[in-house]
Amino acid sequence: MASHKSAKRTLPELEDILLRRIFLISLMEPNESDAKVAYLELTAAEILSEGRPMQLSRDLIERVLVDRLSSVFPGAEPPFEYLVGCYRRAIDEGRKIASMRDRETKAEMEAVIREAKKLVVCYCRIHLANPDMFPQAETVAKISPSSPLVSLICSEVSLAIDGFGGGSGIQCPPGFLDEFFRDLDQETLETVLRPVFEDLRTEVNKVSALGNFQPLLRALKLLVSYPACAKALVNHPKWCPVPSHVDGRVFEVTSLLGPFFHVSALPDHPIFVGQPDVG
Repeated sequence: MASHKSAKRTLPELEDILLRRIFLISLMEPNESDAKVAYLELTAAEILSEGRPMQLSRDLIERVLVDRLSSVFPGAEPPFEYLVGCYRRAIDEGRKIASMRDRETKAEMEAVIREAKKLVVCYCRIHLANPDMFPQAETVAKISPSSPLVSLICSEVSLAIDGFGGGSGIQCPPGFLDEFFRDLDQETLETVLRPVFEDLRTEVNKVSALGNFQPLLRALKLLVSYPACAKALVNHPKWCPVPSHVDGRVFEVTSLLGPFFHVSALPDHPIFVGQPDVG
């Protein structure tokens, strides 16, 4: 019976359902309260005043997404986590429609998913390059001052035994990083990666050879596997700190890669000791 009903749905109706599932946005007041679904009442009123149907569509979704990101809802995820979740849900919906028999409908829904993923990646870039563009709860900003991209990258390279990168609850969806770094202009990329390299450097500086430094090293290795990211690394102001005549210890402490080479099982001066202390 359910399949008979779905067969009667028009393409615009199916597109609306798909986009609502991916972006967790509703233009109609939901019958049941779901903290994850954002009811955009003002946006809905604007769309209604324009005489348009109360349905999400590809030509409307960017406008609706901006309104969703520009608002703070109780219990809502921070912007980056929300967008990554949208990308993951797009992948899940893609798996569901893989078994569709109607080729025309399947092709249309696949096109919707491709555009949704592209839009999500675009706004992930915008948010990371301009962290203050979209509001978020003050408590979230205080708890997570570092770039959320660090946790995502670490989750991609962490092994089950690492216990690193999953504490924030954010996991990297398949293919997200490849799409994120593809065709991104160098200036924006360097703006996005500048705090990422700083965060990796800061975190690895805290650990010794007995600590969990390997996920951080793998994260750096993953980043430089993308040529544009490797270029962003050597363009970073701390790639080669000035003045260039500083001694080895100062260069190690102030440069980006220095802390990665600092990890050692040899005892060190208390000021530079990582954790756990090797003695």
